[in-house]
Amino acid sequence: MTALDELRSAIDKTDQQIVALLAQRFIYTEAVGEYKAEHQLTAQDPNRETLQFRKIAEISEQYGLKPDYALDIYRKIMDIVISRHQELHYK
Repeated sequence: MTALDELRSAIDKTDQQIVALLAQRFIYTEAVGEYKAEHQLTAQDPNRETLQFRKIAEISEQYGLKPDYALDIYRKIMDIVISRHQELHYK
């Protein structure tokens, strides 16, 4: 196995872990969406988002990741979650 193959194998393992964690996260956000729909709460909570983005930026810095990278990824994740919460609300 070449050094490149080893690196790619490590990336593949990491991707598997990321997807597993995303699946777990979406289980929780689905429950949040159901709660919000049941209690007639809005799909989007700007205050919560602001706090989350601050935390994500701090965590990114702790791990040596450019915060902008993580924030871009999390913006997409949150947009998907908000969309799903809207679906649940109007179900």
